[in-house]
Parts: sequence; C-alpha cells; structure tokens
Amino acid sequence: RGNRRYFTIASAPTEEEIIMGVKFYDPPSSYKKSMLAMEPGEKILAGQLAGDFTLPINPKEKSVFIAGGIGITPFRSMIKYLVDTKQARDIVLFYSNKNISEVVYTDIFDQAVEEIGLRVVYTLTDSEQVPAGWLGKVGMIDANMIAAEVPDFKERAFYISGPHAMVTAFETALSEMGVSKNKIKTDVKK
Repeated sequence: RGNRRYFTIASAPTEEEIIMGVKFYDPPSSYKKSMLAMEPGEKILAGQLAGDFTLPINPKEKSVFIAGGIGITPFRSMIKYLVDTKQARDIVLFYSNKNISEVVYTDIFDQAVEEIGLRVVYTLTDSEQVPAGWLGKVGMIDANMIAAEVPDFKERAFYISGPHAMVTAFETALSEMGVSKNKIKTDVKK
C-alpha cells in the first residue's frame, strides 16, 4: 500500500510534543514493523494536515463523544486541551474497547472528570474478559445505553470516531433515535 498513512494527532495544541495514537496488531503490518524499528531521532515526514473534527466553537453546546478503540485519539487531544485551558463543557464520553488492555488515556480522562466535569462511560465488549471489580459497562454502546446515560441526547451534538463500520452504524442509529443529521459529526472521510 505504499509508505503513506493517515494518523490522528493525539496531542493538544497546549502540549509541546506531538503525540500520535497508533494501534499495533500481532503480527504488525510491514508499515508498522518499520515504525517499530525506528530509532530515536529518525524523522517522519508529515503532510496534508486536514480535517474539521474539532471541538464545537460554542463552548455551551452540549456534546457526546463516542469512541471505539483507537478512535479515542482525537478525543484525547480535545479533552487534554480543555483540561489545560480549564474549560468546563457539558460532554459525555462513551469509550468502548474489546478488553481492558486496550483502554488508553485514562489519566487524562480521570483528570478531566475531576477538573472540568467530564462524564465518562467506559464499556468492554468481550464479556468473557471483564476483570473482577470492573465499574464500567459491559456490551456494545447502543441506543438504549445512550438514552439511559444521556436523557437529553436530542439536544446534543454527537462526535463519533472509530472503525468505519462503527461510525456509519452510529450515524444510522442516532438518526433513528431522532438526532438531527446536522448534529452528527464523524472523523470518517466521505
């Protein structure tokens, strides 16, 4: 597939270092093998900065962020920025992973819960691997879970990031729930 890939920047504009969230499967692709083999100081060429998957301009707009797996990356950036700039916004984050080992950035989200009032709903989809003492949800995020956790969901903007199939499924589900299409924003290129 060549030597170009799209990556989402996980760092906030308030951070000095550039952070990217990358998931490595076993076995990794040849591209990711090359990334793993890189030495400190080697360079990566980045180009074509693009996209409009950003925080709502209006800080009073209530939002729901839905992330599947490494789709959490843009939300890490947004939430870290809000923490660093001390901006409290009415945001509920749904974050779904297969198992606990895939959950990342909890330090940032815990800080956001404490400092800016973020609400986080963690869920694991592999019911066979739920650790003892798990306080989050078990199962896939669905219309019932959203309605139960966010009763005013029709008043909110929805931001969805994750695997393409997940994103398109949520677009359909939210529309069926009565969420206006202009209140649904995705990170999937169309």
